[in-house]
Formats: sequence, structure tokens, C-alpha cells
Amino acid sequence: MNVRFLMHTGLAAGLIVLGACTGQVTVQAQLEGEDGAVTPLRELEVMALPYDRDAIFDSLEAAWGTPAPQVPDSLVELQAAIATAQNEYTEATSRWGAARDSAKVLSDRLSGMSNRMSGEYRLMHRDFQDQEATYRQAEGVMNRAFERTKELRNRFTQSAQEYSTRREAWGEEAFVPVDSIIMVRLDQLGREVAADTTDANGIAVFALKTGQWWIHARYELPFDELYWNEPVTVARGEPTVVQLTRATAEVRPRY
Repeated sequence: MNVRFLMHTGLAAGLIVLGACTGQVTVQAQLEGEDGAVTPLRELEVMALPYDRDAIFDSLEAAWGTPAPQVPDSLVELQAAIATAQNEYTEATSRWGAARDSAKVLSDRLSGMSNRMSGEYRLMHRDFQDQEATYRQAEGVMNRAFERTKELRNRFTQSAQEYSTRREAWGEEAFVPVDSIIMVRLDQLGREVAADTTDANGIAVFALKTGQWWIHARYELPFDELYWNEPVTVARGEPTVVQLTRATAEVRPRY
């Protein structure tokens, strides 16, 4: 995993900060499907940070003399090809299933006919042969689509691992001071990192000292990562709600 997106585990161990001047921050994490249905993001680790982690990493990256390895165009193209191949496989599987079911219906009807010399039987048997041929053809298309998708995924996995190795090696050098910078920043602010996990409704509640905070979380999708680093100003006695949704996230490709 890219070092840029790692957080020192020691910083995640802080409990919710309770002080004389605090405000309540409720985090609600959920995703909306294409059908409009809302799914809570359960057991999502959420952190309340008293500093802007993006600003720290960005400043270290800018100060480092060597630019970060860029995602190869070939890797992006492979990812798009996989999506296309997967759709083709899904459609081929659907056609194969429909052809198989139609052939079975005809086969069952033929099995129930006692007079195999009748014109009706011969006509239905011809239909069955045609449908069986369609079924076999659809099966071949489906199998080839599957192999194509599998081959693309294998190529993508190998290329992604090579890129991740280069990116991680770069990050281990560029971000060496990050832990000490964060510790100094926490000491200056007199605060700690607060961490919690969302409940069955996708909700986590924090009691935080008044002032500026950032709500940080990450959620992995098959090819992408939803990344949140939402600024929030905590006021004494005033509840605040932070929505973690696809719309508020930065979508980052996973490699």
C-alpha cells in the first residue's frame, strides 16, 4: 500500500478527547446505489484529526527532489479493458442462461411426448436442435469472455504490483519525517487523534475540543478507493453532522 496513505498506528490509538470546551460531531457514512437505495457503511474506521494530513503529505512531496512515480498509461488502459471484458462476460452469461433454459423447456416437453413419429414431435425436435445449437454457441462465447477477463486481470495484477512497489519505495524515502512532524503538531495543539468505528447504521459520534478538525476515512471498492479528509469546525455545545458519501469523497484508483 502507498506509504502516503498510511497513518502511524500509534496515532490511531487515542481515545475520544473529552474536555471542558467540547462539541459533538456525528459522522454518517453511507453509499447510494444506482437504484437509489442507501447502504450504511458499517465498521468503517473513522479518525478525527486535529491537523490536515493532506497538507502535511503534500508539503513533503513538494519538498522532495524526485517526483512520485506516475501511473503508467498501460495500467489505466488495462483497467478500462477489464471493465469492458467484465460487462461482455456478464452479458454472455445472461444469454447463455436464457438459451439453456429454453433448451431445457423443449427437452422436457419432448420427454413427455409418447408419439415420437408425429409431426408435432418432429417439429419440436427440430426446434430443440436449433435451440441447443444456440445454447452451445452462447456457451462458447461465455467461456471465451471469461478467459479474456481472467487474462486481463492477471496482467493488471502483475503491472499494478510493479507500480505499487515503485510508489511505495519512493514514499518510504519522501515521507520519512511524517511521523515526527505529526507528533510535533499534536504537541503544539495539545490534542490527540480520536478514532472510532461506525455502527450498524454507519454512524460514529465524537466529542471533540472546539476548533478545527478533519474527519478522515477510507473505503475500498473493487478498483477505486473513496477517500475522505473533511474539514469541520467544532463549536462548543453545537452538534455537527459530517456526511461521508460518494459525493463528498475523493475517488482514488487502487493499484
